[in-house]
Amino acid sequence: MLRILWADPQHTAEHLALWSVKRFAGRATAAVEKIQRSQRAAEPDVMQRIVVERQTRVSMTEGAVVGGPFIVLIPVAFCAALLAQAQMVLELAALAGHAPGDEMRAADLLVLQRAYPSQERAQAALGGVRRDLDRRRDAKLPRGTRWLTVKRMALLLGVLGSEEQRPSLIRTVLQWIFLVLVFVIGLVLPLIWVPYMAVAMRRSSLDIGNRGARFYALPRNSNAGAAVHAAPTVHVPIFGTVLRSLFLIVMPIAVAGIALAFGVRLGSGKWLTAGLLFIVVSAVITAAWLGYRWWRRRARPSADVR
Repeated sequence: MLRILWADPQHTAEHLALWSVKRFAGRATAAVEKIQRSQRAAEPDVMQRIVVERQTRVSMTEGAVVGGPFIVLIPVAFCAALLAQAQMVLELAALAGHAPGDEMRAADLLVLQRAYPSQERAQAALGGVRRDLDRRRDAKLPRGTRWLTVKRMALLLGVLGSEEQRPSLIRTVLQWIFLVLVFVIGLVLPLIWVPYMAVAMRRSSLDIGNRGARFYALPRNSNAGAAVHAAPTVHVPIFGTVLRSLFLIVMPIAVAGIALAFGVRLGSGKWLTAGLLFIVVSAVITAAWLGYRWWRRRARPSADVR
């Protein structure tokens, strides 16, 4: 996905929408069937909350983990969060009885991301992207165009406003100043990005989740832009995600650092030992967390989709 966006950053939103419908339709259908089996007596808004909570947690985790020492991979975090949000929208559509694989879902996603104000304009844009794809593959992009990939993903996530309602020049300048300050501080204290990215992904995912729940609560022939009815309230706590991400990041680094400080050697050198310990501790902690998640789902079948 990043390769496609890098080659054609002007149409970031459209490519994300088309790719998500093509790749995630089957996954969304399976996820919804799993929810419906485990929540047979639940009201529709309860199942909507489950969908929004689950994909919000995915986005928060992606952002928090990449927000550690790997902040240079921030485009990966943005892309992963947008794809999680796209799957959320497809699952909400499936819950409402719509086919996730229908190309209309791509237009729905663009409207919900506020990339376009109506389904008609979104469909027209998607048609243009399909028609011009072969020509753009060989076209030379103007200088400075590719940095728009990250900027457009930030707009779609609401980090810098939105595609439809862009902030004023003053607000944009202040936002960039704040981001630069956080980035500079993060060079000295890298883990400051963990809560920052988790909060940003949480806010963005809950926003599009609530819009999607309102949108698919309407009759099937309703206008997308008119979705104003109340959506189920979703609360996803952030403290646990941040603490968990910090633990997953800090513990392997701490063990490797202690090994270096005390000169622990398991073979040819202390640096090799520290590297091996970092990998092993990371693997053990990750396996323990996945095992805990599996045990919790087995112990509480009704919550297995969480």
